[in-house]
Amino acid sequence: MNYPSCEVLVTFMYEEINRFIGHPDQEKNFDRFFGCEDWREGITLVGPEKRNRFLHDLYMRQLHTAAEVKYVRSFQMRNERDVTDYYLFYGTNNIRGLEKMKDAMWRIDETGEFVFSDATDPNQIVLFAEPRLDLLRDEIAKRFGGAEATVDEIERFVIGETAFRKAHYKRNVLKPMEQAGEIEPVNPRPGRQPGTYADRSLRLRFK
Repeated sequence: MNYPSCEVLVTFMYEEINRFIGHPDQEKNFDRFFGCEDWREGITLVGPEKRNRFLHDLYMRQLHTAAEVKYVRSFQMRNERDVTDYYLFYGTNNIRGLEKMKDAMWRIDETGEFVFSDATDPNQIVLFAEPRLDLLRDEIAKRFGGAEATVDEIERFVIGETAFRKAHYKRNVLKPMEQAGEIEPVNPRPGRQPGTYADRSLRLRFK
């Protein structure tokens, strides 16, 4: 990760990790794998969903803190029984690399025996075949409500901190919000057409 444009993909084999997480012969292996001993807290968690989320979040935290990866996304792969098979963790310090990776994942059709979804945020599980743009609208409103932000700042938020793509936020979110009077331009250039956001320096006031 010392290289600015480096990208990493880590296959996190959750099903196997979950199966052997309490085995005494695997303690040193899991210490090395997670880079800490905190994984032991997952052994006593009651309920498969709690353990799943705990181990996922712990590994993501370690990628951020121990490996110093700025942008991390995780993609959940579910099998024909509709249970988690593994996670694919993607990491980079380059926001454009993240943008291209998300574009690629969104192009994947929901076919075969797997369901692809962005699993980074437990409150924002988004199947790639069925974009929930209402969730993106809520996230943008929550982040910028009562404040001003440039189109560039909004775009970096969408790419870096949500499951959605650059292509989702202008026409599908900002334009309807402006039409509804929920946002208003602060410094529009002469001749700007309402509902257009090509000017990245355009500031928008969120009500």
